[in-house]
Amino acid sequence: MTLNEIVKIQSVIDNRAIASDTFHNLNTIFYFSKSKNKKIKLGDMHIDHFLRAIKIYNKDKNFIDFETQEIIEQQKNTLKKIKRLLNE
Repeated sequence: MTLNEIVKIQSVIDNRAIASDTFHNLNTIFYFSKSKNKKIKLGDMHIDHFLRAIKIYNKDKNFIDFETQEIIEQQKNTLKKIKRLLNE
């Protein structure tokens, strides 16, 4: 079941229209599938594939954030050393 199908089912169950920004996002935001080597609209993704993609994205993002934080800490330490040398 794709995200587009899920949102349509939700609108029927809730007896409400799909929010325009939700529909817009599902059809204009893409995910690059490494296995298929192509971009896929979020709305065309099956829910299990979407959840896996989010998990991978968060894992990669957290790794990048960790590396960035490490670089920031190194720069802070370097600045402290420079300040200390300038004060001597």
